[in-house]
Amino acid sequence: MRHRRNGNFESSRLLNSSMSRSIDVSCNDSDLVNFIRENFKKRECVFFTKDSKSVGNLCKCGYPENQHIEGTQINDDEKWNYKQHTKELPTDAFGDVHFENIERRGKYIRLSCDTDPETLYDLMTQHWHLKTPNLVISVAGGAKNFALKPRMRKIFSRLIYIAQSKGAWIFTGGTHYGLMKYIGEVVRDNTISLSSEENVVAIGIAAWGMISNRESLIRSGDNETLKVSLFLSFSIHVAIKSKIPCVVVEGSGRIADVIASLMEAEDTLTSSCVKESLLRYLPRTISRLSEEETESWIKWIKEVLENPHLLTVIKTEEAGDEIVSNAISFALYKAFSTNEHNRDNWNGQLKLLLEWNQLDLASDEIFTNDRNWESADLQDVMFTALVKDRPKFVRLFVENGLNLRKFLTTEVLRELYTNNFSSLVFKNLQIAKNSYNDALLTFVWKMVEDFRRGLKRDDKNNKHELEIHLSTECPITRHPLQALFIWSVLQNKKELSKVIWEQTRGCTLAALGASKLLKSMAKVKNDINAAGESEELANEYETRAVGKKLFHFFEFILLFLKQMRIFSFSLQNFLSKQWYGEISRDTKNWKIILCLFFFPLIGCGFISFRKKPVEKSKKLFLYYVSFFTSPFVVFSWNVIFYIVFLLLFAYVLLMDFQKEPTVLEIILYVLVFILLCDEVRQWYMNGSKYLSDLWNVMDTLAIFYFIAGIVLRLHSSDESCWYSGRVIFCLDYIVFTLRLIHIFTVSRNLGPKIIMLQRMMIDVFFFLFLFAVWMVAFGVARQGILRKNEHRWEWIFRSVIYEPYLAMFGQYPDDVDGTTYNFDRCTFSGNESKPLCVELDANNQPRFPEWITIPLVCIYMLSTNILLVNLLVAMFGYTVGSVQENNDQVWKFQRYFLVQEYCSRLTIPFPFVIFAYIFMVMRKCFKCCCKNESKEPSICCSKNEDNETLSWEAVMKENYLVKINTKASDTSEEMVHRFRQLDAKVLVFHSALGDVPVSDKADSDSLGK
Repeated sequence: MRHRRNGNFESSRLLNSSMSRSIDVSCNDSDLVNFIRENFKKRECVFFTKDSKSVGNLCKCGYPENQHIEGTQINDDEKWNYKQHTKELPTDAFGDVHFENIERRGKYIRLSCDTDPETLYDLMTQHWHLKTPNLVISVAGGAKNFALKPRMRKIFSRLIYIAQSKGAWIFTGGTHYGLMKYIGEVVRDNTISLSSEENVVAIGIAAWGMISNRESLIRSGDNETLKVSLFLSFSIHVAIKSKIPCVVVEGSGRIADVIASLMEAEDTLTSSCVKESLLRYLPRTISRLSEEETESWIKWIKEVLENPHLLTVIKTEEAGDEIVSNAISFALYKAFSTNEHNRDNWNGQLKLLLEWNQLDLASDEIFTNDRNWESADLQDVMFTALVKDRPKFVRLFVENGLNLRKFLTTEVLRELYTNNFSSLVFKNLQIAKNSYNDALLTFVWKMVEDFRRGLKRDDKNNKHELEIHLSTECPITRHPLQALFIWSVLQNKKELSKVIWEQTRGCTLAALGASKLLKSMAKVKNDINAAGESEELANEYETRAVGKKLFHFFEFILLFLKQMRIFSFSLQNFLSKQWYGEISRDTKNWKIILCLFFFPLIGCGFISFRKKPVEKSKKLFLYYVSFFTSPFVVFSWNVIFYIVFLLLFAYVLLMDFQKEPTVLEIILYVLVFILLCDEVRQWYMNGSKYLSDLWNVMDTLAIFYFIAGIVLRLHSSDESCWYSGRVIFCLDYIVFTLRLIHIFTVSRNLGPKIIMLQRMMIDVFFFLFLFAVWMVAFGVARQGILRKNEHRWEWIFRSVIYEPYLAMFGQYPDDVDGTTYNFDRCTFSGNESKPLCVELDANNQPRFPEWITIPLVCIYMLSTNILLVNLLVAMFGYTVGSVQENNDQVWKFQRYFLVQEYCSRLTIPFPFVIFAYIFMVMRKCFKCCCKNESKEPSICCSKNEDNETLSWEAVMKENYLVKINTKASDTSEEMVHRFRQLDAKVLVFHSALGDVPVSDKADSDSLGK
């Protein structure tokens, strides 16, 4: 083997100039020092053999005579062999090297070429604490200096990415010359951009004589040449031990092109073919070799080519971002697949492809028709796929026989929620639970806490108790798929959560729950990017829950979507059915309202009902019951009652407010008491969510004011208290009247306008904040310029706040102009009910400079009347536009909540509902006294209704997934076939549900037609 001479190579100088270094050879670890000195040697030349071909007096080892150790003998034999003419001595060059340009430290050690690779491996992993490699990449070739092609640089950059992501070690020749130079530059550039936890492990093994300034690495006088064979010995040892194949880059030149050309040759591999290829690609090298050395090369290449499964060839011009990674993974797969084709080998291949995320290879090579996979065979790789976030593999495993419900045992869920769950996510979940009093957040936090609590229980008894607790008390273990879905959603595993969502039952509820959970988590996250990702995923699940018609495809798609409109209208039809109760939807609203005043019309056929009574004797009674229990009738009656209540309230305030309460006023008190009972019932039913509704807040405020007014009004002996009570009643009337706006939610056109008003009130709040800044700034400056030492607070408020506020509406302040100032409208003493006059000068004229006050007023009015007011108009316009874009959706949401509200109310109209409240209180007291623990009937759907709903959701989910997964490249025949299959499923499900009326007017304003 040829040796590079001492200091004669340009590579030494390049290394020194490209990277300044400060060497720290100190080593404080005495155990490490002892381990190195006991196990590692260096080689020193002890026979000086003059090299006749060299310039100067150099030994064949590469060093001059004066750099040999003491006792070196003269060797007159021209042959020099390192085994005979060198001897091993304890190494004295090891420690840390600091690279100043990149602020990183590295390890180094001088070794003998005969060092045991196992011992060196222990040094690197046990003492230098390098992580055990998952992959070893040995880069060989290109020792000469050359210009690197751009595509080769791209390949090297990809190698660094693979090493960082797969936990690999990269071995090179360790010099700043040729191919190794470019590898080093790519490693340096990537090291600068990576954190300390993502360091790329690059190991260079170079001859000692090729290292610049090597004397500074010696702990006590040490010089020697390190054989390059150590590099080959150690890398081959690790490669054989790990069974790692080789990737040959065709087009990179030299020996790589030789092997690539012979791999592609179809003829039988002969020595002549190999020699011909060597002469074609390495003519200069082969010409300098002897016949014996050439035969050795041919033998070596033939031995390499005897294992084609360990060789994978890629072309330089085709090397894209993923080509290198795919080539390495395919090479590993080929090497692995040469073993026996048993199930254990299949699992090994699958684990390898899962580690490298090679889905195509797995689906094409592993999951074939001649291999039958059991669910139990895929459980280990399924767990790995979940932890490593491999959604495509999860879908592949499910499609090939994995039973998720059997896989998701309590132990698996506990492992996911304890060892594979972010502590930061758990902390954010706890913050969100404490910040928002939400049942979903509380439930999820308790579930996660139960699982994580098991991590702290080490003894078997506690662990057994936890298993009993989770299996008997925690409902989520009865639905393990939902627990896995929550696990993926909480950790923002976007694609993985979608795959799991596709497998869940009750997908609409799961999507809505995920959306709510993600939005709550986004509000408490400190990382803006993470919060944005959670918000984006929440919106996506919200879209999945609502569903949209994504596209149209020719007339067949249009026909299919028309048939599917039953499902888009089904909820509206259901709400209309609930809203009208047993009254037919074809009945006009004016007929229903007329029957509220003329009851006999109900039994005269004036109102049509959906069902006809079987027994004619009970016909009239059933008609009346069906009519008055209809939510629409209850709503209409309540509106009429509320209007009558407001008229009575206004009459009492304006015409009949006496010292002592009159009969009408007492009736008013009774009606408010009934309203109070209804609010108490709503509070009891809704709990802490009661005050989250703006209308409930207004009801509470109105009743509170009314009670305060009664307390003051009944003190008729005190005139001031009596009058204060009347004033409070008048203010309370405003709140009661504004509450009437709620009835407009029944209208498609007026309902969204209420949302606009609510959002514009928020805009006004922000506008007033901005306006207050200008107003206070102008008011204080104006008051300070015009007047001196005003002590009356009411006049300070007028001058600083009230008058600048009126100026926004065009009232010009006339006290800033000295020519028109009127002293009759002010006072100098400050004791009269007039503002303080402006400060005067020696001539009894206003002292303030008009050239300041008048421009100040102009600037203020320009800023407020034009800039801020137009800003408010623009904010209003944006708010109205955003609501108007979703006008139909907003109204449908309002309609839904209104229907649900009146369906949950008692079906007895006001004011007779007071008797029902009395009965409910008496029944509750009776149950408490009798300790009757019988449960109330469940308000949930029956089991059959629940199954029908879940079946409907399954069909809709499949339809949605087909639409979003349909590629643009699909042919029309394929799309027609897909939709025909769905059409058949829809028709089957439609017939199972029964006949549901469908019409274009089903989505119309059925509440107010």
